[in-house]
Amino acid sequence: MGFFSNKLSRQFPMDFKFEKSLTSCRAYLTYCWLVNPDKKYNNYQATLLIKPDMKHLLDDGTEVDSAVWMHEQLEAVKKEFQDALLAQYPDRKGKFKWQRNGDGEPMQYWQFTNEGLTVKLKKKAGGLKKDNTPYTTVPPKFFKQEGDKMLLCTEEETKKYDKIAPESVGQVNIRITGYDLDYIGLRLEPQGICMRHFVPFVGGMQTAEDFGFAPEKQTAPPSSWEEETQKATTSASDF
Repeated sequence: MGFFSNKLSRQFPMDFKFEKSLTSCRAYLTYCWLVNPDKKYNNYQATLLIKPDMKHLLDDGTEVDSAVWMHEQLEAVKKEFQDALLAQYPDRKGKFKWQRNGDGEPMQYWQFTNEGLTVKLKKKAGGLKKDNTPYTTVPPKFFKQEGDKMLLCTEEETKKYDKIAPESVGQVNIRITGYDLDYIGLRLEPQGICMRHFVPFVGGMQTAEDFGFAPEKQTAPPSSWEEETQKATTSASDF
């Protein structure tokens, strides 16, 4: 299921805390800023895209639909978070409200789209603490496979992943934390990446589809062609 261990850590001191570590199945790595944070928001980030035809192999050798499997794992984490809140604050049942987006709708950390399941990951690279002292966070770590061993990439090896094309495929270890402020919500942070198929981003469009080219349907010898006939959401809720 992955080279990271999945583990849950919940503690209930004076403040509510919820944390889980989850390793994704293989996914396309899109909108990536994983070596250096993006310059506008100062975040390490990536959006995982798990296409409908992708398969995931379980530890017992069973092959399952990757998008369905990943969605089930994430929904299970969400339920654990909600159950933990209710256990800690039973008197607030029916009063929990999920963090809203700009349209006033509950935040969607993952959702099914026409392309497949997308999972948005984001980790703040640094900022100011409450006492105005600066802080920085540890950037995501990259791992590689050599033979039957998983090894941490060196700093020099990591540099080549600064520009990742969306055709790249990898697994990501995700740190999921829950918060309870004015609203409740989840943070999904990329902690570690194992690149399974790397395509460097060189700028601009990458594939024939990006340029608007599509194969035409051939019904006669190569010299004769005809037009191809055009072929023809999960969200969080309050509880």
